[in-house]
Amino acid sequence: MKIKVITPPAVEPLTRAEAKQHMGISYTHNDTLVDSAIRQAREYCEGYQRRKFVTQTLELYLDRFPPCGRIEFLDCSPVQSITSIKYTDKDGTEHTINSSDYSLDNVSFVNKIDLAYGKTWPTDELKPTNGVVVNFIAGYPTTTEGEGDEEVTIAQVPESIKWAMAFHIKSIYDIHTPEERKDYERVRDVFLKMDRVMLC
Repeated sequence: MKIKVITPPAVEPLTRAEAKQHMGISYTHNDTLVDSAIRQAREYCEGYQRRKFVTQTLELYLDRFPPCGRIEFLDCSPVQSITSIKYTDKDGTEHTINSSDYSLDNVSFVNKIDLAYGKTWPTDELKPTNGVVVNFIAGYPTTTEGEGDEEVTIAQVPESIKWAMAFHIKSIYDIHTPEERKDYERVRDVFLKMDRVMLC
């Protein structure tokens, strides 16, 4: 599955304050490093679970339409919405599929696009590579809390993800013995296995 990030997350599942609380630190001179550790933790945990945690715009590239009639988001559920499905034929002409021809199933554990009743994917001969492009919004939604200068955007991710990220940050931020690092990684992976997408 080929995925391209169009608009990256604007917030992280774990705030700097939450990360520092887990790490037991209050100083500010390493805040840039803490922020980097938070991003790295999200990227690792997203990769491990094969999911996307925070609202972001992505594009999924396919060389052809799937014969089964559905497009599965194996590495990027949950999906909030589909912006467009486009394809480019062998002559280089781009076409957009009518949104009434398909629907988003974002209830299934692995989200997917299903064709509407009686509809089929176009049978045009496509360009050899990346002939189909699905533009969509992925990740758990965000909410806004507070007002004015105190307004903050919060990522509505499961608590298990926050704890997994916290243990990952602890494992890479401080100096540990090999045994201590393995303990942090083991607990991290226990949290992540709860909602991990397993590929057959």
